[in-house]
Amino acid sequence: MVPRSAYISSSWPKIEFSLFLIGEILSIPCYIFIVYHTLTNKRSRQSLHNHVILILLFYNFLQLILDLPMTMGYSRLGFVSPFSHSLCLLLQFINFGIWYGGIFLMFWTSVERHILVFHSNLVRTTQKRLLFHYIPLLFFSLYTPILYFYLIFLYPCNHVFIDSGVRCGKMCYANSLASWFDIYDSIVNYIAPLLLIAVFSMALIVRFVKQRRRLQQATTWRQCRNNRFISTLIFIREIIIVWHFKVYFSLRFNILCIIHNVALAKHMTSTERISCFSMYLS
Repeated sequence: MVPRSAYISSSWPKIEFSLFLIGEILSIPCYIFIVYHTLTNKRSRQSLHNHVILILLFYNFLQLILDLPMTMGYSRLGFVSPFSHSLCLLLQFINFGIWYGGIFLMFWTSVERHILVFHSNLVRTTQKRLLFHYIPLLFFSLYTPILYFYLIFLYPCNHVFIDSGVRCGKMCYANSLASWFDIYDSIVNYIAPLLLIAVFSMALIVRFVKQRRRLQQATTWRQCRNNRFISTLIFIREIIIVWHFKVYFSLRFNILCIIHNVALAKHMTSTERISCFSMYLS
């Protein structure tokens, strides 16, 4: 059998590195602009649907400035550089704890949209916001980072790092934990959230379509175009479902952050959101 490398041009690593570099250069200003714009605008900062977006941006920014440069270097050189044990641990934590944390945040986003659009009464009071917004957001934000922080930094095992393996090779806990954890990790931390994201997102669209038939209120397209809530609802779902089945690429969040900040959205009623979203689907 002919090795895979025989089919790859010798110039491809340089091309791949250039593509990653361009994507990273374009992404960093975009991230900074989005976060600054959201935090300095009181309405955007206080909007419940923006809280999960800010945490997602932070998680993805960590991957962009720490994990992606190392991946780029490995792709170009064929080995990890710079190479140190502490850096290897950090890269493994970002690649698993932060990466899976983003998936769980997207799962919560797909669920919370149902609450914010169709059951807004559940977040009207401080107590209800704590129960149905802040506590779930805190849990899904910290579950996998805490889990993998323990497994990578605290779990007692013999760390063996190699500079010839991407992210310094295999994590040490993988050889000492019970086999059931691999199954749990694959299903609970990855496959199930992705499937549930698709299910809840499609269910939300179906609910919009059904509700559309009962609406009598007209909504202009300009209202829809300026509604940041609806824009993020659509495009975040598309990016997360498609891109978790593709290779990691730094531009995967650029589309989201551009659309997310096309214009400042005004608060709209649930009826207006439903009507606006139905016009978008037309």
